[in-house]
Amino acid sequence: MEVKLKDFIEPGKILAFVNFRGSFQKLKNNAKISYIVDDLFLQNISVHKYLEKKLGNYSKEKFLDACRMVLLDAAVLNRNVSKLSSTEAKKLRFVEALLFHSETLLFVHFEKGFLFKSRSYYQKLFLKLIKYGKCIILVTDDLSFLMGMLSCFYFFEDKGYRLVSDFYDDQIYQVIPMPPVIEYVKYLEQRGLKIEHYLETKEVLKAIYRSVERGEHL
Repeated sequence: MEVKLKDFIEPGKILAFVNFRGSFQKLKNNAKISYIVDDLFLQNISVHKYLEKKLGNYSKEKFLDACRMVLLDAAVLNRNVSKLSSTEAKKLRFVEALLFHSETLLFVHFEKGFLFKSRSYYQKLFLKLIKYGKCIILVTDDLSFLMGMLSCFYFFEDKGYRLVSDFYDDQIYQVIPMPPVIEYVKYLEQRGLKIEHYLETKEVLKAIYRSVERGEHL
C-alpha cells in the first residue's frame, strides 16, 4: 500500500514499518530524505564514479568519515558497484545518505545479513543520529532488531495500519516471524512459569534464576 511519509516523519525519532509491502526502490535521494534499500547495484561503474554521478564533487575526507561511521572499508572507492556484496551495497547507500546530509533516513531491511555485533553497532548508531535531529525510518519484519530502539511500531495490514506497543501481540505473529526471546517467554508461560514480558534475553534469564530461587519448577 502507498503511504505519505510526510505524515510519519518526526525529527529526532526512530519509527518502524512492520509487514510493509510497499516499494521505495525507484525514489531518489536528496537532502530531505534518503532511501537505503536492500537491492544490489546493477550499474557497471566504480564506486567513485557512482558517487560523482549522485553527488557531484563530493569531499573525499567526508567520504572517509562516513565510511568509518557505517563500518565500510574505504578501499571500496575503486571497486565496481556491481561487485559489492549485499551488506556492502547497503553500507554504501548509507554513506550516500550521510553525504547528502539527509534529514530523514529510511532503511529497508537493513539488518539482513549482519551478525549480532554489527546489528548492535547500528542500533547504537541510529540512536546517536536522532540526537542530531535525524529521523530514522526502519522497514523490517525483524522485531528483534527494533527492541531497545523503540517501544512501538506501525504494523501494516491489508486495509491499513495500526500502532502496536505490545511486542507480545499474538496477532502480528500470524504473518511475521516471532523473535526468539518472545517465543521462549511464551514457552515458559505454557510450562506454568509466571514471567513478565521481557524483551531482553538477560532479563528473561534473571527471571528464571529468581523463579529457581523461589523453588518454582518448569
